[in-house]
Order: sequence, then C-alpha cells, then structure tokens
Amino acid sequence: MTAIDSTITQPLIGLSARVVHSANASDHHHTGYIIDETDKTVVLFDGARRRVIPKKIAVFELSLPDGQKLQLEGKALVGEPADRLRRAKRQRW
Repeated sequence: MTAIDSTITQPLIGLSARVVHSANASDHHHTGYIIDETDKTVVLFDGARRRVIPKKIAVFELSLPDGQKLQLEGKALVGEPADRLRRAKRQRW
C-alpha cells in the first residue's frame, strides 16, 4: 500500500496541512493542524483561529508523521474515513 492509499483511508485529525489551491480565494495558503474532519470539510487550527475548508474545492498538502509531504485533491478525501476505506477496497476488485 502506498503512502497516498494509506493516508486516504486513515483519519486526518492531527496531521499538519496546508491549502495549496482552492476555488475559494480566501482559503488559499491557510496552514495548521487538522482538528476536525466531517464528510465534506476539514477544520484547520493555526494557533489562533479555526478555519473550515471544504474538501471538494481544495488541494491539500499534508505532512505525515514520518516527514513525507503529500499533495492530495480534496475530492479524494470527501467522505468519512470508513467510507473512504470501503470505496478504496471496492476499486481494487
């Protein structure tokens, strides 16, 4: 399993993230830790503010605990982790 596959199927809470691109110009370049995740949004905390970022319209750069950085389209992250796991397993058959 690649780092991208395992990241998509895991909860994102606790990872450091940066918004690389977003259809909403006010969401560009926000950086922080993911403190909450819903089906359609990610909540970033930058030390002062919570920012709710829609997954579907953004591209995220995630910093993994081992130091790797991954860029993922938010469309791949839509859904709860359990739903993403089911979807990933279904695609392999």
